Amino acid sequence: MLTVTERAKATLARLKRQCDVEDDDMALRLSLAASLQPGQGQFGLRVDRETLGDRVVQYGGAKVLLVEEGLADALSDATIDAEADDGLVINRTGNGHEGEPR
Repeated sequence: MLTVTERAKATLARLKRQCDVEDDDMALRLSLAASLQPGQGQFGLRVDRETLGDRVVQYGGAKVLLVEEGLADALSDATIDAEADDGLVINRTGNGHEGEPR
């Protein structure tokens, strides 16, 4: 199961506030952009509304992150954590950093 640390949840909540998202049904969606190199891609965040099948991460009673079911399954062995500069990193078990959504 995809794990999101408390530090990452707090960072996502700050990022959501910075985007002036006041609608409780909206959150930041983790998405994977296509890459020209096979097996690689870059993660990104965008404001979106929850859809059927999304994995929803909450912090302080509010939705802060949405992950589409297929992507959540692909990242089932990963942990999303935050760095000091409010950057996010996705670590896969045994594989180190996989991407840095901002």
